[in-house]
Amino acid sequence: MSTPEQEKLKWQESETVRNLLKKQNSLLGDSLEALDHLIYLQKSINLLSSEEISKVLAEKLPSILAVKYFSFFLFDKDHRKLRLLSHNHPELQEGLTLYQSESPIMKDAMESGRYIFEQDFASSRYFRGRRNPLFKYTFFVSIPLMIENEIIGVLNFNDNEKGFFNVGDLDFSLNVSEFVALSISNALLFEKVEKLSVTDGLTGLDNHQQMQSILKNEVFRCQRYDSSLSVIIMDIDHFKNVNDTYGHQKGDDILLDFASTMKKFCRSNDVAARYGGEEFVLVLPETKVEGAVYIAERIREEMASQTFQHKGKDFKVTVSCGIAEFDSKLITSPADLIKVADQALYKAKHEGRNRTIVGTP
Repeated sequence: MSTPEQEKLKWQESETVRNLLKKQNSLLGDSLEALDHLIYLQKSINLLSSEEISKVLAEKLPSILAVKYFSFFLFDKDHRKLRLLSHNHPELQEGLTLYQSESPIMKDAMESGRYIFEQDFASSRYFRGRRNPLFKYTFFVSIPLMIENEIIGVLNFNDNEKGFFNVGDLDFSLNVSEFVALSISNALLFEKVEKLSVTDGLTGLDNHQQMQSILKNEVFRCQRYDSSLSVIIMDIDHFKNVNDTYGHQKGDDILLDFASTMKKFCRSNDVAARYGGEEFVLVLPETKVEGAVYIAERIREEMASQTFQHKGKDFKVTVSCGIAEFDSKLITSPADLIKVADQALYKAKHEGRNRTIVGTP
């Protein structure tokens, strides 16, 4: 027969077991809920563009992490800059960029490759003496996003309804950050490959193939709607001599400078492309020949006014331009339009270079 003492111990043991089971069930429930959140996030951002991922993160991430504010910065390692990709801060400026050194907490997280978790941000060494109106509670988390030991960005978040952030919350956030890092990395890689397929590797302008595709569409539009279209073909004069005299690196610098000058005078609908070697093309929709001459002359004069240097010696570079305007009665294809502009360019070269000639079909 059990004594009252033994009965009491049995009751305590059973109560302890019941409490442990409750705790385990609670943890299991949290784990299953967290798993559901991770699966949902993965489905939401998988195979999207970086811009689409940014929108999904702004809409979904705060509720998934159970936080009030978050920000995600992409890292440009070449310039040591951070660019704001996604956030839900009402006071952060869209497209914000800052140098890595301007944010000590993100800088430390990135350089150490480890998260920084400040339970009381105001008393940490990162606090700059001025309270942020976005902070209601005191914790702040900064997680570096890494792919194969390379930092691609930083995820920050703070504030929640509980008023604190525990180890379980942090573990889940680290799992989420891995999903985000992988999806963003895949999106950026895809976009880079896609961009390289249509742009010139050196200048960043559209490449020959992309220009031909755009020009084909523009010619079709002109034929259908009787709208205007002009094309400028530009060639850097004596470019072979530049390469032979000053070296190919200096030649590349001049090509980059010329591409930058083209972009400077391009309007929103204009298309600047590298045609091949030192030849470049501007496709100018809704532009008559007078407008094309104006743009060509601005570019030509800008290049002629610049002074380049090599080993302490100054030298100049000039550009010749040939222009063609679409005429539905005389021109039937993109190749015809290019041919007229090319013949005008040949004439500009033949007549002494550093000039603009308008071609006739």
